[in-house]
Amino acid sequence: MKNRPDIEKPHIRPKPMQVSVIVPVYKAEKYLEACIESILCQTMPDFELLLVDDGSPDRSGAICDRYAARDGRVRVFHGSNRGVSRARNTGLDQARGEFVVFVDADDTLAPDHLEQFCNSGIGEDGIVFTNLIEERPPHGGRERVRQYPVPDRRITPQQGHAACMVVLAELLRIRCFGWTWNKMFSRATIKRLGLRFDETLSYAEDEVFTARYCCHITHLVSHSHPTYRYRFVAGSLLHRPIDPEVLIRTRTLLDGIYATEYYNDEMRYLTCRLFFSRLRRELRRCASSESPQADLLARTMIDNWQRLRRYARPEYRRSFYDRKILLLGWLACGGGKPRRTIRLVRGLHL
Repeated sequence: MKNRPDIEKPHIRPKPMQVSVIVPVYKAEKYLEACIESILCQTMPDFELLLVDDGSPDRSGAICDRYAARDGRVRVFHGSNRGVSRARNTGLDQARGEFVVFVDADDTLAPDHLEQFCNSGIGEDGIVFTNLIEERPPHGGRERVRQYPVPDRRITPQQGHAACMVVLAELLRIRCFGWTWNKMFSRATIKRLGLRFDETLSYAEDEVFTARYCCHITHLVSHSHPTYRYRFVAGSLLHRPIDPEVLIRTRTLLDGIYATEYYNDEMRYLTCRLFFSRLRRELRRCASSESPQADLLARTMIDNWQRLRRYARPEYRRSFYDRKILLLGWLACGGGKPRRTIRLVRGLHL
């Protein structure tokens, strides 16, 4: 009797890693160990940690290497200083997980951060938001912390994109929409859309990435339970003065994204409202009322005020802040004259 030929076993593809955690690292040695430890202590173990050393001149690179030698989930990538967008893009190029989570090197995670994300049940074209605690330096001997009012929401694929936009407007209203580090993204969606961080931007590059991603979402989850601890660091990019031309270019880019058919009018209203506040802040910071920068900011404020009025429906005026911005806009920009806008914003501190 002839021997039966061996039957080839079917090729079983290994289950993909669930999450790739990407941490850009630059001048972070003071806080980096606490950040890495909080990630490695997650209750959900199925993840990889990608530490992207952006040419940091301090001991950050050595700290990354030390953790990679101790834990097989850690991979380190060293490069020259090219900025946070390049570092995040390097992480995206190297990621192997089904989902992507970003963490800043001076922040920390609660132990159930990844578990909460992964238990949310999203798939391709979905996104998860978590709540956060903002930690500021002690003042007057007291610790200062703030928890954001992120709502518990679940939008299913059956409810679809339009229902997602309503929740995104809620999150933009409380300024929890644009950051990448309080979210979990689908890597399949990122790959299909060819999304990358814009390396020419030095301001709000994370909001641009999030806005482009959310153009295509079909379902989302947001959690009120805070699992991300954001550390307010004086002098960080988020809190430095913004070059007016960079601010205007970035906000013009975002306005173009929000003006597509994928975003509703409330999102457009809210981004104009936020832009007005940032323009007003930078106009106050100008060294001189006679500078070209002051004139540029004033003209942009007037243009933004006109668009803000166009989108400001009565149902969007939900808070004192809405009414305040609309009143300030009318006072500072209603005449349509840049010199008057400069005098009022800088002279009367509107």
